[in-house]
Amino acid sequence: MRAVLRSSLIFLTLVLSNAAGATPPTPAAKPKGFHARVPDEARVERILQSLSPREKVGQLLLAYPQVGKENPVEVGGVLFVGGTLRKLDAAKERIRSSRERARIPPFFAVDIEGGGFNRLKAHPSLKELPLARDMATMEDAEVEAWGVRVGKAMREVGLNMNLAPVFDVSPKGHMFRNGRAFSGDPEVVKQKATAFARGLAKAGVVSIGKHFPGYGDLDADSDHEQAVADWDEERVRLEAAAFRAADRYLGGVMLSNIVYAKLGPGPAILEPALVSMAHENGWISVTDDVAIRALAERIGAEREEVVRRAFLAGNDLILTTEPPDWSGGLDYFGILTKMAESDPKMAEQLDAAVRRVLRIKDRMGLLDGM
Repeated sequence: MRAVLRSSLIFLTLVLSNAAGATPPTPAAKPKGFHARVPDEARVERILQSLSPREKVGQLLLAYPQVGKENPVEVGGVLFVGGTLRKLDAAKERIRSSRERARIPPFFAVDIEGGGFNRLKAHPSLKELPLARDMATMEDAEVEAWGVRVGKAMREVGLNMNLAPVFDVSPKGHMFRNGRAFSGDPEVVKQKATAFARGLAKAGVVSIGKHFPGYGDLDADSDHEQAVADWDEERVRLEAAAFRAADRYLGGVMLSNIVYAKLGPGPAILEPALVSMAHENGWISVTDDVAIRALAERIGAEREEVVRRAFLAGNDLILTTEPPDWSGGLDYFGILTKMAESDPKMAEQLDAAVRRVLRIKDRMGLLDGM
């Protein structure tokens, strides 16, 4: 009887305390988001040292889903483009299967910007996702909310990396006309693109800003023709300042295929000076699609040379829309493994790139438990 009375008194005391405004027990803290985590350097180094040269090369590849649906997934990231996300249940299964067949959890990447530039239109919550130019007229909180919504929809499917938003400051030209740029005002771009990236980060998705260091007001479409910017380094850095405003909310940047003539004769993805500039904030650098045949034509070389030069420039993720095991495509593993094994300096460069990739993966929580 005394035990029952004691329990009743304790319960009554708790009720009265809470009614009087006492602070209830603190719930368990939520896991930190990508933007609030720092990498576990010891874990990153241990995993890096456990990888074979081929496995290290795999971490540098962000590629279209492989043809073989039963084979090990060796790439660092799987890229969803075209119609690969039209059937969400099939996409979820493909991601689940790929994750199970990978030794190192991959990035599952897509580009979802807004408007017509939305690979996830099949998801009911994203059917009305506004174009970036339209989001520029909204309050920052509303743009961030769209970022959260995109991130949550991506996570439902299993996607964890968005090749967006666009940080190009474009008062006119190609990116202005298609509405992918938020604005021609650098301050508007900084605020709105950062808000969108912040929303993605809060939803657990890593953001890759593009097209570093900036498309500006250029008219040419660099996917189909040579685009050249005659900017000095000061102007290049001024354009890149829009990306730096987002800093901790970006996991990396995608470099453009634009030629910044005063910083090098090749497209940005192939120029060490520009890739090095992308690394200044601790970001990973991601190429635009190296499978575009026009790239090889622009540098007057075979397609294999584009891959070699993308690696030599210091890129961390080499993006290709070719499946890595497609018989009609390039042997990306062979090209890069041969380079890494041919020279100790190349091996060191490979380690440096893989280390940056693993750091981002660790910040995303992908390496937890490894």
